[in-house]
Amino acid sequence: MRRYRSKNRWILVSTAVCLVLWVLSGCSTVGPKSISMGRANYNQAINKTEDEQMLLAIIEGRYGGSFSMLAVSGVAANVRFKANVGIEAGFGNKQDYLGNLVPITGGLAYEENPTITYLPVQGTQYLRQLMSPIPLDIIVLFIRTGTNLNAYLSMLADRINDMQNPDFLAATSTKPDDRFQRFVELNTELSQAGVIQWVADPRDDVPFDILITGYTPGYSEKVREYLSLLEIKMPADKSSDIVLPVYLGVKGQELDGVAISTRSTFDLIEILRAAIEIPQEHAAAGIAIDYPTPGLAGKNIRIQATKSKPKRAAVAVKHRGYWFYIDDSDLRTKLFYQMVRTLWSVSIAAGTGQKTAPVLTIPVSR
Repeated sequence: MRRYRSKNRWILVSTAVCLVLWVLSGCSTVGPKSISMGRANYNQAINKTEDEQMLLAIIEGRYGGSFSMLAVSGVAANVRFKANVGIEAGFGNKQDYLGNLVPITGGLAYEENPTITYLPVQGTQYLRQLMSPIPLDIIVLFIRTGTNLNAYLSMLADRINDMQNPDFLAATSTKPDDRFQRFVELNTELSQAGVIQWVADPRDDVPFDILITGYTPGYSEKVREYLSLLEIKMPADKSSDIVLPVYLGVKGQELDGVAISTRSTFDLIEILRAAIEIPQEHAAAGIAIDYPTPGLAGKNIRIQATKSKPKRAAVAVKHRGYWFYIDDSDLRTKLFYQMVRTLWSVSIAAGTGQKTAPVLTIPVSR
């Protein structure tokens, strides 16, 4: 009997040791798994809150309120593992403990305590970046994507040579410049056909060129119309390539090329503010700022408002008793908002790069 009991204890101890080793070896696999799952979750949470922060700032501005931004400058996640193993063994009379003992118990606890670091966005560099005209190379990068050329050029450029594309129409009788809209349509069609290419110029004083090539015979008339809108003559030799230097600014009398005047990121924010649908009770109370009719850039842009939480929203925030949101099926507004967020993020990066503001670090409780 004693030999049997000793053998039984030996089996229990051996099993317990194996269980401990198994638990400890499991820690080496939980770590990488926590990174693969945690990184995506953190990124998704930061992306969502960034969208909500920017939308709320836009809405606050429509109501004449002040707003500030916080940039996430660091995320530190402390991971802790706890392993425990228990053994229950009986001694003496077998009838005293039979059926009341659990031979082996074990467990593994996983804890993650993140610390988020925020940096207030402020400073002259941030303000300058936000209010300055968008650089020409940024516009060219958007145009070169090959998609949504029509939308990008309409949103970013407020003037091309003598064709104007104002943010807002000053009077109800004012109409958009049809020449600008036609130019954008032609630029999109010819770019998609490979006739027009935006290329870098090797000269120091000319950043980019519009290269028009291979346009005969199928696109000769459309190229002629394209040049006519720019007030540039069609060359006599239609088989030769056409190179149009592109400048950031307003066209002068001696400029033989394309002069583009661009909006600032703040201009685009103002267009989004004008697109907010103000609830009737807020409009009657006069607590929201009125905007003129939007121009081509703000056409069909909508930030909707509803009392109940929207079921299908790309981004939504609650303000003054209403939910303001961008409908998930509204591709035009989503594209506009995505571009504004991208450009605004560049300004935020410039502001936080100065490192003059105090850092706010918040440990998240367990």
